[in-house]
Amino acid sequence: MQRRIYLDQAATTWPKVPVAVAAAEKFIHDCGASSGRGAYASARSADQWVTAARHNLCRLLGGRDAADVAFCSSGTHALNAAISGLLHAGDHVVTTAIEHNSVLRPLEHWRQTHGVQVDVAPCDHQGLVPLVPAAQLMTAKTRLVIVSHASNVTGRVQDLAAWSEMAHQYGALLMVDASQTVGYLPIDIQRLGIDLLAAAGHKGLGGLPGTGFLVATPQAQAQLRPLMFGGTGTASEQLSFQPAWPQSVEVGNLNLPAIVSMAAAAEHWLREGETALATWQNPLMHLLKGLRERFSPDVLRIIGHPAEAVSLPVVSLLPSQWDVHEAAAVLDANFGIEVRAGFHCAALVHQAVDSHGTGGTLRLSLGHQTTLIDVDETMHALTAMFSGSREFGLFLANPPAAQQWEGRLAAAQSGRGLASTNPSMMRYAADSPLRRMHPPRKSTLNA
Repeated sequence: MQRRIYLDQAATTWPKVPVAVAAAEKFIHDCGASSGRGAYASARSADQWVTAARHNLCRLLGGRDAADVAFCSSGTHALNAAISGLLHAGDHVVTTAIEHNSVLRPLEHWRQTHGVQVDVAPCDHQGLVPLVPAAQLMTAKTRLVIVSHASNVTGRVQDLAAWSEMAHQYGALLMVDASQTVGYLPIDIQRLGIDLLAAAGHKGLGGLPGTGFLVATPQAQAQLRPLMFGGTGTASEQLSFQPAWPQSVEVGNLNLPAIVSMAAAAEHWLREGETALATWQNPLMHLLKGLRERFSPDVLRIIGHPAEAVSLPVVSLLPSQWDVHEAAAVLDANFGIEVRAGFHCAALVHQAVDSHGTGGTLRLSLGHQTTLIDVDETMHALTAMFSGSREFGLFLANPPAAQQWEGRLAAAQSGRGLASTNPSMMRYAADSPLRRMHPPRKSTLNA
């Protein structure tokens, strides 16, 4: 069976942190109760897990108090809860071109329906948002500044301390989308002066899907209106009810197994320390070194990742002779390498990195579990596909054609068959992982 190489960690990590999976399974089997809905023993146990998750996330992120953490169903939910909870008609928001659509689409909705003014600070071709142009967009009416800690297309990390200083200089709140960085980079909410931090729990943190959280200062909490209304487990006899934080965000039953997984994952990273958070750095450097050594920019362009930059293990590529979706399909079908092609739910950044007209980028995103062997096999596949013509890359990636060619290669190497065999094609075929995954049939020429 073909080995799976998973390089779409920016979408969701796999495999998950083992202790997180084990904790969720234990909760499902041993408890399974709802939190905040009863006073019996298993409900109290569920409450304790929720408290532990708040406490562990607060410590991991350098928060002020565990009570500042509210749970959501995703990073998208957390961002929407903050945007729609804070904004009023006529407000002014400054955001950036690197943002995920979970920021850009709610802001566009508020612009169209409530007259909110939205200004977008541009980014450079590496995904870095210079602060000077952003500061020029700020006004006395700016209520909220939203910046992603790192681009999910280029991996480039922003200077949050500088963004905080700029926002607070104008009396605005700073909200950070940390979905890509939690679990990969150290974050200190208090030191950086972050008013609201939204993130998914299933990416670098290593929790289960269906998790997210919003951390807010008391000042921000007091301004948040509920995004949804429903069951909260309190004041159930009242139809008109304005829940206080965190119930203003946590309406309905919480996803307890996933929250338990976040509690265990956060405890894991606290125990392992910052060194463990950076286990992805060596595979990333190995990948970038291999790409730069094997491919010129006119064959395969790497977006971003200058040597001096702080970046995540997210590498976007633009092959000159391949459609990015076609390349991703070939990597999956014939090499067992799972990557993502497209715009990656980030509508604006592609104009800056010149990938808007190409259907987006071919994105390889590494994680804590990515090994050097994974990187080597990926480089082998990319070399087989991109070092020659696109037509030959497709030819090699087609199993029946590869089997036929490798049979002809075996005949040629034994002194019989076609003497005019192209040596470069022979080399690619001999080096190709397809030789291992699709062994040629025994040639009748050698009988």
